[in-house]
Amino acid sequence: MAPTRSAQHLEMEEGRKYFYGIRRKINYRKAFPLLLADAQKGYVHAQYLVGYAYRYALGTKKDLAKSRKWWAASAKRGHPGAIFNLALDYDLARGVRRNLRKAFDLYQKAAKLGDKEAQCNLAIAYLDGAGTRRDFRQGLHWMKSAARQGDSKAQYNLARIYLEGEGVGRSMKTALSWLRKAARLRHSLARRLLKSMRISQLRELRK
Repeated sequence: MAPTRSAQHLEMEEGRKYFYGIRRKINYRKAFPLLLADAQKGYVHAQYLVGYAYRYALGTKKDLAKSRKWWAASAKRGHPGAIFNLALDYDLARGVRRNLRKAFDLYQKAAKLGDKEAQCNLAIAYLDGAGTRRDFRQGLHWMKSAARQGDSKAQYNLARIYLEGEGVGRSMKTALSWLRKAARLRHSLARRLLKSMRISQLRELRK
């Protein structure tokens, strides 16, 4: 006999369904109190969603301090999305003083937990030497990891690396492969670059 779900778990499910629009219309006002109650009970993903709701005024008033509070609680228990968003706060000075070292440490933590956006930003940090020493090998490693997981920004960046031959053998075939993947995910710069390359090829053929 399958174990029955607890009332608390079902409540968390209700909040999540309203938040994401699972088998019902998205309703942040209904989702927020349910998620807040569960965040206070210690549900990690509820804590993350409450932080997100406070950040973007979804079903509640915008409050950066409360957003960081709930993301910090969720991050402390290993939620990669919460860790990534805290990293962005320090990287972009969103309500806190910019601290690239803290941002790097948090990106690294979230990247190791599999967050593709954190992997992409960690790669950029290594390539630019932001908050850490420049390390092309590590930058390329994390960029590939994020790109393989379907992060369009990483796919575009990887395409540019192979297109320009930055620290790797220049490969038009590999560059085009990643550009097309990024373009299919609606990455605007990838689409623009692909269009520009097609126009250049047509001009060459007409010569």
